[in-house]
Amino acid sequence: MKFYMASGFVNKLLVQQIGEKIKNTLNWELTYDWTKNERAETKEELTVIGMNEFQAVVDSDVIIVILPGGKGCHTEMGIALGNNKKVILFDPENTLRDLSIATTFYFLPQIKHWGGAIEELPTLCSSSNPYCASL
Repeated sequence: MKFYMASGFVNKLLVQQIGEKIKNTLNWELTYDWTKNERAETKEELTVIGMNEFQAVVDSDVIIVILPGGKGCHTEMGIALGNNKKVILFDPENTLRDLSIATTFYFLPQIKHWGGAIEELPTLCSSSNPYCASL
């Protein structure tokens, strides 16, 4: 299974930790590791990073979104939904409980909410439906 991790720079370390656990435990392939990038300072750098991240989402079977996320994270989630990718949402800070800051898209039936146990991921993604199982 190919996967992509979407989040904000504030979660860079968490993304690295979870990504390594997924690769080592499930033998899944990470399509692109954006955590190796520094913040872009030019339009050209933004273009290259954007193209790499876009292609990584398209190439993945599942996208794991870790909240809180920034603009890029939500764009990647939209690309994934638009391409019928499996979308799993991990919310370690309980953002979803505060409806004043949670977006409506977090509650789409296509998005599966995940508690963080690596062993649960294959089950969450085993549906024959192009999306993960509904809430």
